[in-house]
Amino acid sequence: MNDNGTDFGYGYFRIRGLDQTRINVTLDGMPWNEAEDYGTYFANSPDLMSSLHTIKVERGTSSTNNGTASSGGSINMESIDLLNDTISYAYVGGGSYNTYKTSIIYNSGLFNNHHAIHIKATQQQTDGYKDFGFNNSQAFTLKYGYFFNDNHQLEILSLNGRHRNGQGWLGNTKAELDANPHANGNVKEDDDEWFQSINKLQYKAKFTDNIFFTASTYLQYQKGWYNMDLDNYMVRMVDPTWAPTNIRYSYGLKHYLYGANAATKFYLNDLTLTVGTNIYGYQRNHYIDNRLSEHFANVPTNEFYDNTGYKLDANGFVAAAYTLGKFNFGANMQYRYVNFRYKDKLNPTQNFDCKKYDTNWNFINWGANVDYNITNQMKVYARYAMAHREPTRTDMFGGNEFFPGDITTNKAERSHDWEAGYEVNTNKVKANANLYYMSFTNERVLNGQYGLNGLPLHDTADKSYRMGVEGSLDWNFWDNFHYATAISWSRNKIDTPTFNDKTHILTPTFTFNNDIYYEASNWKIGLNNHYHSKMYADLDNQYEIPEYLTFNAYGIYRYKQADFGARINNIFNRTNYFNAAMGATELLWFRNGGTNFFVDVKYYF
Repeated sequence: MNDNGTDFGYGYFRIRGLDQTRINVTLDGMPWNEAEDYGTYFANSPDLMSSLHTIKVERGTSSTNNGTASSGGSINMESIDLLNDTISYAYVGGGSYNTYKTSIIYNSGLFNNHHAIHIKATQQQTDGYKDFGFNNSQAFTLKYGYFFNDNHQLEILSLNGRHRNGQGWLGNTKAELDANPHANGNVKEDDDEWFQSINKLQYKAKFTDNIFFTASTYLQYQKGWYNMDLDNYMVRMVDPTWAPTNIRYSYGLKHYLYGANAATKFYLNDLTLTVGTNIYGYQRNHYIDNRLSEHFANVPTNEFYDNTGYKLDANGFVAAAYTLGKFNFGANMQYRYVNFRYKDKLNPTQNFDCKKYDTNWNFINWGANVDYNITNQMKVYARYAMAHREPTRTDMFGGNEFFPGDITTNKAERSHDWEAGYEVNTNKVKANANLYYMSFTNERVLNGQYGLNGLPLHDTADKSYRMGVEGSLDWNFWDNFHYATAISWSRNKIDTPTFNDKTHILTPTFTFNNDIYYEASNWKIGLNNHYHSKMYADLDNQYEIPEYLTFNAYGIYRYKQADFGARINNIFNRTNYFNAAMGATELLWFRNGGTNFFVDVKYYF
């Protein structure tokens, strides 16, 4: 799901109905989530996929990840493998809404016995399906490795991205979308610009056949601003009779994240033992002042602010895996310490006392699992995990960009996750069936509203749960024909008197994804679709977002050193709404694009 209806710009995803602020994302073990509010902004690193070796998605609570705790799931990304990812190519593509992308990727492989390098440069842009929903992005990535020998190596990674976007986080009324399907709730002047640089130095060692060691140090930097028209926001979200002020805010942000991690893995016959640690410091400056004078208008000086949030996050963990006959046992434990501090440069007397508000947290997170291998191709499994998560800055400050004089909450969220399932893996079939039950204490639940800073707002539910059944199948059912599907059913309830057993918002009961394709020696053609049932837009469960269904077609043809690709999205031009928010007087809707296409060429050299 993207703000502007294309593949470029701000995108959103959920796992088991939990949004990306509840999903732990790492790159080579580095925390990826922004550390104050846990946002995950892949738009800040355009064309990231071209610099990745693997992406591993895990559903449910995870107890030993670096960075923010995982309630809904985790996404672990691994950057390009310098020795094995050795294909180089040039890429160009274009399609609907004046969308295009060009990039060049060079992977040297090992040369002169010691060196390897990956270089990527990308330019992409789109006008967007939505009016004013443009994106213009550039990316440059460099990864260099020096291999002392087979047992020791040093790697340097630098991911750099810049982008400008037309904002699209305010929805539209149904009447507006009926009159203009491309309507944007934001105005043309609501735009942003960001630069981000992620840098890492990593050392890998094989001390013996049984001992492996990895250590990294990293630095992340981001700076930018985004605009918001106050009158437009107030009329849409708060009060339709709002008197015009002609105020346009420009929110400035700048942050640094710097840290280090290390892990050692021991292979001891049937026992594998891993111990590790990660520590990082984070500081993020929030400001509206004369530095942004070229971007905003008519903001009273008494509304200027300039403050910085500071965060320290440190953890240590141990994980063990033991094989006994057909059984595999596992257990892990993590200690995590978190501290949040705050300084206000314009109002130094506005005291934020860490001890008074108790913004120091000490967490013990742990998990255990057992697998039983019925045969070499089938197994059953069970696992349990428990994790804690501190409140975000937005949760503590009630959606304000500055300390309002008191905090809304300092309570940590706790999740328990029980899972059991069955797996089969043969040459023809890969399948999984999974049952889960997740219970929460102090869960931060989306309430369908957005704050003045553009971030979604939450309520706190004392008790809640999410439970369901998930299944997946990848089946080579006939010669070169393949079929893959993922399906889920869930029940997601807030079971406290305050919410009276209401269903979580933006969480459909039923989902499925299908992909069927034919693949020959030099071409592939396929059809896929996505469906999810209706879901609620508000915690009172009065407003529904209708079911979502879309079909897409794609094909790839290889001729000599080139791949020619094409895809058509939403081939039946169905009107779909992927989100809605509570407006001042009615729901505001977010609509996906109609039928659109994209074609591309990848030339290998």
